[in-house]
Amino acid sequence: MTEDVRVLLAHQDAPTSAGIGMILEADGFEICGEAVAATPAVEIAVRSEPDICLIEENLPGGALIAVDAIYRRMPATKLVLLTDSDDPNSLLAAVRAGASGYVRTDLDPARLTFTLRGVLAGEAALSRRLTFALLETLRTRERGRSAPTTPGGPSMTDRELEVLELLAEGLRTSEIAARLAIAEVTVRRHVSSAVTKLGVEDRAAAVAVLTGRERA
Repeated sequence: MTEDVRVLLAHQDAPTSAGIGMILEADGFEICGEAVAATPAVEIAVRSEPDICLIEENLPGGALIAVDAIYRRMPATKLVLLTDSDDPNSLLAAVRAGASGYVRTDLDPARLTFTLRGVLAGEAALSRRLTFALLETLRTRERGRSAPTTPGGPSMTDRELEVLELLAEGLRTSEIAARLAIAEVTVRRHVSSAVTKLGVEDRAAAVAVLTGRERA
């Protein structure tokens, strides 16, 4: 990338925040601000205009409160939560608040930077463990139910649903294309069509709708 990606780190533990910052800076990211609680995180985000906010799930003052406040003020800023949990309900709550997803705190450093760059490109941040849990949630739903639609809108096709489920597994566009033996541009077209039909803003929200929960 030609310019550094500006990142706000919101984490209550200073050594952990410093360690994450070193990992990101080593890969060309710029740490434009740090916060240890929700309120200052929102204030710093508004002031520094980061490209990405990386927020601890257990941030004092409420991580989802910070996510919601930043998303409402700065919808172009990508919001990603750091978590130790594998609870798919927490993932869905974060997406509803405005997050592009979660990453595990024990994620490999190279994978972390790769994932954040993917978020900037429009990918959802879904770690393997979390997406497996989310997939299990999907599998418990009745397979014979009607495909989701927007009110009065067209039904989702089987292929669009298949692509969304693979997104929920954590696969990237290139991986989905290889799995389904189709072109990457075709995958993107299916995602775009699904997002339009569901009346949501991005692929992360589309995955949430697939599980029966919409971003508020």
